[in-house]
Amino acid sequence: MEKGDFIEIDFVARVKGSNKIFDLTRADIAKKEGIFDEKRKYKPLVVCLGAGHLLKGLDMELTKAEVGKEIEVEVKPEDAFGRRNPKLIQLTTLKQFKDKGITPVPGLQLSIDGALATIRSVSGGRVIIDFNHPLAGRILHYQVKVNKKITDAKEKVSGIIDLLIGDSDYSVKISEKEVNIEFDKDIQKQTQEVITKQITELIPELKGKEIKIQTKKP
Repeated sequence: MEKGDFIEIDFVARVKGSNKIFDLTRADIAKKEGIFDEKRKYKPLVVCLGAGHLLKGLDMELTKAEVGKEIEVEVKPEDAFGRRNPKLIQLTTLKQFKDKGITPVPGLQLSIDGALATIRSVSGGRVIIDFNHPLAGRILHYQVKVNKKITDAKEKVSGIIDLLIGDSDYSVKISEKEVNIEFDKDIQKQTQEVITKQITELIPELKGKEIKIQTKKP
């Protein structure tokens, strides 16, 4: 595998030590572990190596992988979500939450000023808030299988869309002069720009084609 290659992978990601699964693509494992979510679609992930689609440590190891073989990868904090930063742990008052109609409890995750935060403790009218990523400082363990290398341009486009938007209904048509993507719902302009940028930069065989993104008319 090389930087720039598109591949389809299945994986199970756990936190080393607790063995807790925090992400996976396989429904059978989710059911076995009792974490199956009926609202979620479990399917292989299409990614482009070296494009920032994966954690740095996992991305590097996958360049050594072979199609059809499962590998186990241990990712250190500095190659995953970073080490814990004590400066990102803050103390505030319970009143500030009460004024906003929020009852803080340990473990609660919420968005504060656009940043994800976790409530660590509530005691004596004081609340400790942690702005570190929930997996910061943790060693991660991946079981990954490269199902295949993607060579079809349409599959590459679909892979980019699935990564950026997740579950959504759309169609992709590629002609001599353009790439036409039609969604069943409105997509934010900023997201459209990111999709266009990634297609242009990561899929050289589509270079020069016009990228058209539109919403299906009722």
